[in-house]
Amino acid sequence: MFDLLVKNQLTVPKKIKFKNEILARVQGRKPEALNEEIYFYKTELLPYFIKLSQQNPVFSVTEQLRLLVGVWTPIWSTISFHESLPKRIQEQSFQIFQHDSYCASVARYIMGKEPSLSHNFQSRLPAYDFMVIQKYGVQNGKWYLQNIDRFQAFKNREVPLTLESVYNWFTNLLNNKVKLNASKLVLPKAFNLENSEMNDANDFEKMSLATSQVFEHLYIDNDWRLVKTQTDASHLPSYTIFVRR
Repeated sequence: MFDLLVKNQLTVPKKIKFKNEILARVQGRKPEALNEEIYFYKTELLPYFIKLSQQNPVFSVTEQLRLLVGVWTPIWSTISFHESLPKRIQEQSFQIFQHDSYCASVARYIMGKEPSLSHNFQSRLPAYDFMVIQKYGVQNGKWYLQNIDRFQAFKNREVPLTLESVYNWFTNLLNNKVKLNASKLVLPKAFNLENSEMNDANDFEKMSLATSQVFEHLYIDNDWRLVKTQTDASHLPSYTIFVRR
């Protein structure tokens, strides 16, 4: 596999095939523990990521801005926050970038995965929708992300979380809460999810509020992004693959 690293420049058809090979490895993959995903990255994906970063068609961060606006879905990641709650629904996960420098990451989680719970009981449990709102931009030729606030809602799991409903939720929060408080110090709300299946709710709260010190597009085009993030120099970097909706 590592002979991928010494191949010549990828033509457009080869680049498409190259990305499809990556997608074939990650799509439909059942999320594993973080250390397993990191091992998978090191053994299966690292040569592809290195090669793609060498083939990035848009290196300029300023030029990347025009490609970023829109809606994306994370299809694979080593960010532990993505799977800190059980049963995240990938097709109901969104990342929205707007022209006004605000962005939101939204995902739906289905609670009640214990085998001891009956199907009828599980079906009556609500879905848990979670949103993190950030500001993004370019400073000194580098990306920056500033966490603004996070929001949660319990919804009927039988009603899917759609792009339209997510956008309406995001827009309503942005106009009626976030922008009104833009000149004030926005304090994080306490995380309040009863009967959470997480091992440590405090860890989830810290992860959801962490501001990325590194936010870098190793590769970006019109429909595909490979993003490197790092919240602290002492932490290992994380990698996420996004596809445009």
